[in-house]
Amino acid sequence: MANLLAGCLQRAAYVCGQYLRCLVKWLQLSFWTSTPRTHPPDTLNHPKWGRHRHIHVHKLNLHYVENGSSSKPLMLFLHGVPDFWYTWRYQLHEFSKDYWTVALDLPGFGRSEAPRYATTYRLSNLARAVCELVEALGKTDCILVANGCGALLGWHIVNQYPERVSKYVMMGLPSLGVLQELQERDLVPLSALLKIGFLSVFHRLSIKLARVGDYQIFNNLVGPFSKPQDLDAYKYTFSQPNALARALNAFRQNWNDFFVEELEFRVRKPATIPGLFLVGENNQWISLDKLSTLIISKYKPLEIRFVPRAGRYPHQEDPKTVNKIMKEFLGVKGSHVGVDRPQLDSVQNNVVIKEVCETCYTIEHTAIDNHEECAINCDGQAHRHYLTKKRHPIFS
Repeated sequence: MANLLAGCLQRAAYVCGQYLRCLVKWLQLSFWTSTPRTHPPDTLNHPKWGRHRHIHVHKLNLHYVENGSSSKPLMLFLHGVPDFWYTWRYQLHEFSKDYWTVALDLPGFGRSEAPRYATTYRLSNLARAVCELVEALGKTDCILVANGCGALLGWHIVNQYPERVSKYVMMGLPSLGVLQELQERDLVPLSALLKIGFLSVFHRLSIKLARVGDYQIFNNLVGPFSKPQDLDAYKYTFSQPNALARALNAFRQNWNDFFVEELEFRVRKPATIPGLFLVGENNQWISLDKLSTLIISKYKPLEIRFVPRAGRYPHQEDPKTVNKIMKEFLGVKGSHVGVDRPQLDSVQNNVVIKEVCETCYTIEHTAIDNHEECAINCDGQAHRHYLTKKRHPIFS
């Protein structure tokens, strides 16, 4: 009897063990396997956002979405990583009354053709492609709007092709050159450097982790402020074959040389393009005061604005506020420039504009220098001088 009872218990333990093993395998499989998405969600083709077009530029078939009349000035939008044209849906619609709004899928993203060589993702090559796109659209210049890693590309275009930009709006990130100088001053957080290093070295593992939990990464990135159809649009786009791999490849091509190569602002062409730089309250991974002082010394004239309660996607998280700030900067009618804002106990001093003559630009002065050939407003310290004024946070 004892042997029979022991045999039954042993058999029961074996069956339970096999059941638990199968359950664990099923949970692992469901965790690592995403939901098949064969058809794009309706919101990607909603006529409200604009018309889908393709154009052959830089030996690539590029996809973009346009809204408004092509007879109006061109407003060109550049997305970040991982992202695509849909991130600008609210701005495509809002600014189409005054501009010809065009949101581009950068090479290898969304519906744009993937480049044959990975070097196409380098900022210099992407900048050339964007400028060729402006020409192909029949324009000589554009109002350039960019966010995140797209802003890195935007700053590069402002530096190297200032004749193609009439005004610009950058969000989230300064140029790679400014970031490199911040790194030399030990102002870039270690967590950000480790993340860059991980994505650059462990790219295959990064792709697998991005697919975990049915692309849980997008629940974290855009889920808190997106509708279900918006989240589905992101998951559909980046669940397509090799979509994540191309996005990561674009990231790696421009960050691998971050620590070893002098970057663009040290050889930038002189330009006086009016610019706007937006920083979200929840995206201040570098001290805003230190970042503002440095970036304003490299770009002029530049206005820096603070967007409360916003993170790395301010144009999606609070499109009403961002659109209002952009309209004020661009001088669009109905933007209510000069309206008094609520008074707060904590008033922020934001850098607004940099004034410096071209003779003094990037030149270190001493007390004995002769400034007879400099501009009238140069006092020998103009290359370090910036104006400030009281500015309150913007409220929607």
